[in-house]
Amino acid sequence: MDKKQLWVVVLLLLSAWTLSAQTYSIGDIYTAPDGSQGIVYYLYPDGTGGWVVALTDASSGCAWGDNTDVPQMANLSNGYNYGDFYSSDTASYTNTRILRNYQNNSSYASGVVDFAQGWVLPTVRQLRVLYSRQAFISTPLLSAGGVALVENDNYWTCLEHSSEKAKTVDFSSGLVTQSNKSNLCHVRAVRSFSYLPDTPSPEYAVVWSTGDTTETITVTPSQITVYTVNISYGGCAGTAQHTIVVNSPSSYEFSITSETPYTWNGVTYNQSGDYTQTFTNVGGCDSVVTLHLTINSAMEITVNATDDTICEGESVTLQTDVTLPDPAPVLYVPLVAPGDILCTDGSIEKPSSWPVPGKTALGIIVYVNNSDNHGWAIHLHEQGVMPWSTAQSGNIPNAIIHDTPAEAISDYNGSYNTLAIRSVTNTSLYPAAMAVDFDNGWYLPASGQLYLMFPLMPILNESLAVCGGTLFDLNSSWYYCSSSVAVARNMWSLDYSGYIIHYLPGLDYHVRSMRNF
Repeated sequence: MDKKQLWVVVLLLLSAWTLSAQTYSIGDIYTAPDGSQGIVYYLYPDGTGGWVVALTDASSGCAWGDNTDVPQMANLSNGYNYGDFYSSDTASYTNTRILRNYQNNSSYASGVVDFAQGWVLPTVRQLRVLYSRQAFISTPLLSAGGVALVENDNYWTCLEHSSEKAKTVDFSSGLVTQSNKSNLCHVRAVRSFSYLPDTPSPEYAVVWSTGDTTETITVTPSQITVYTVNISYGGCAGTAQHTIVVNSPSSYEFSITSETPYTWNGVTYNQSGDYTQTFTNVGGCDSVVTLHLTINSAMEITVNATDDTICEGESVTLQTDVTLPDPAPVLYVPLVAPGDILCTDGSIEKPSSWPVPGKTALGIIVYVNNSDNHGWAIHLHEQGVMPWSTAQSGNIPNAIIHDTPAEAISDYNGSYNTLAIRSVTNTSLYPAAMAVDFDNGWYLPASGQLYLMFPLMPILNESLAVCGGTLFDLNSSWYYCSSSVAVARNMWSLDYSGYIIHYLPGLDYHVRSMRNF
């Protein structure tokens, strides 16, 4: 066979493969590699594949999730171009994976689909197309042993509307709606297929900094640890980080020598020995305190008699004369905790004992690493209300950019961030960072530091009131500047609901500095 004849055979084979491969039409049964089946209801315009709907509902009524925000997903309630967002079916795979990893609940909408075999929670566009094709697929669906779509109820999509709601499609009208995430709606899974079986699917590879290669890992860090994950897919690669703060168990030992029985936190010890008591530190972990106790019987005892020499039959009176030592103090060993007062000399006092003669308050403790009693303190007063930046373009050299709220919440390095901002040549661009007393250790807190501070504000206010500080306003709307950078000259801020949100240009923000101790 010459080359010309060989090429003819090759072309015939290719033509035969093309004709045999492209056999799917709308309404055809599709069989997945695992044997599961569905009905083809959409074909890509370029002829490379399409979408398949499952034969039955994955659930006749389940919740989308709890009423909390999924930080890795966009909320579609504000300012999104719905037409653009719904134009791609790839979001169904991405969002279903995000939901399953974040929620870790098999009874939620993302958990009831067979994701391991390629079935996903659909996008709005995929459901709206499915709604429009019911007349073409209803008979084949029933003939294949399937169940018709419910025409008087809503079906969940994989898209989040807000922290409380998710997008649904009403199959009585085809309209896009939103329902509370805890509502019970139907779930019908979809999947894509390709006409190109000789082209391998893009490999989805996960590599963690721990060496693990699974999507979900369980770790037990012993200290603050940054975990990094690298993901490659179809020639693309990306990376993300998450910081875990570890509140460590703590321990403390002290020795006491006493002349009398010794009382410690309501327990009286009569003999020398080592004794322990367990407390709970600020991180919620055990704090074991050991007492090394020595009891010395050092009292002075003498005996006096009315006569030292007597005759037989006579009596004598003996009397003890005892000199007792001063009673030993009852000792309580307090741990450093949020709300304690940091003094100018570096000492820390409890607000219950304030004022203390000779002491001047410097700040209020916000966070403590009880392994060595170091942490962060907030300033007694605010540095003012001002815009974070006076311009809306340009970059900050050496700044670490955080693209999502989840990344911003993991940032605890306010000192580094503030230095990077203050290092910009035109310092007038950043009034908030310039308002802090950086030379004396104060900095603009990172968004993660503000996030940890928020639930402690009532406790901090009690201490601020004791030492004459400026209280946090717990009854109004406000925003606090962080030093965590988003994009260009934008930043992340703490709002009055405790959320870390993106900087809103043109608004004035509160500035309250923090320092390490």
